[in-house]
Amino acid sequence: MSAISRANAQLFLLWLKRDVKSRYAGSSMGLLWAVLGPVLTIVLFYVLFAFVFQVRVPELAREQGYFYYLLAGILPWLALSEGLSRATNALVAHEQFLQKQVFTVGILPGTAVVAGLLPQLFGSVLYFILLAWADLLQVTTWLWFPLMLAVQLLFTLGLGMALSILAVHVRDLVHAVPLVLQFLFYATPILYPLSMVAEEYRFLFLFNPFACLIMSWQAALLGLPLDSSVLVALGLWTLLLGAGGYALFRVLKPTLGEAL
Repeated sequence: MSAISRANAQLFLLWLKRDVKSRYAGSSMGLLWAVLGPVLTIVLFYVLFAFVFQVRVPELAREQGYFYYLLAGILPWLALSEGLSRATNALVAHEQFLQKQVFTVGILPGTAVVAGLLPQLFGSVLYFILLAWADLLQVTTWLWFPLMLAVQLLFTLGLGMALSILAVHVRDLVHAVPLVLQFLFYATPILYPLSMVAEEYRFLFLFNPFACLIMSWQAALLGLPLDSSVLVALGLWTLLLGAGGYALFRVLKPTLGEAL
């Protein structure tokens, strides 16, 4: 590893630590808020959709099946939605800092995305314990988890970096991205299984990159059936949004000084 790469890696870790600390500075509960927020969200959706609307997952016929299905989708969703929202605003929020300092700007959206993974990682530990307790934890889950996490990270990092530099030129993106993500949340089979959607419309989910990612997570964690077309679409979306987003960031990076 070159000296520049080592310096950037150290700077990334320092900025990540600073990012996490600053988010919970002055809070008596500290990092517990990273867990409490997702837990309250999950409880709300579970009560509403499992008991009020009585949504069921045919492949998980047991009484608590919907609970495990909800967790499989909402844990990665909370991580990627928070990461993308904060990454979009990363460069704009540090505009004055970047005007005065020579800085590796890609670190800012990168740390926003990685910091967003913390609640998912904490939640996944508890989720695995619950799966084992319910006798739903499969050997393949251990194999698929790191692969899916890597795909999600590549997917989110590339898209987050692209959004961060686009937001410098189009400031409305800072406000538009959270709204778009809110819409996509309900357009992604997280609160409901795909089986509840009319069969002739299911192909439309292939055009939603977040749906492809979440359905792959559900299949990896719970062993749910997954059409090969979803995996193909996920691979294409990862290349387009992950690698393509990073490439776009590199292309627009020289324009950053004029836009800030």
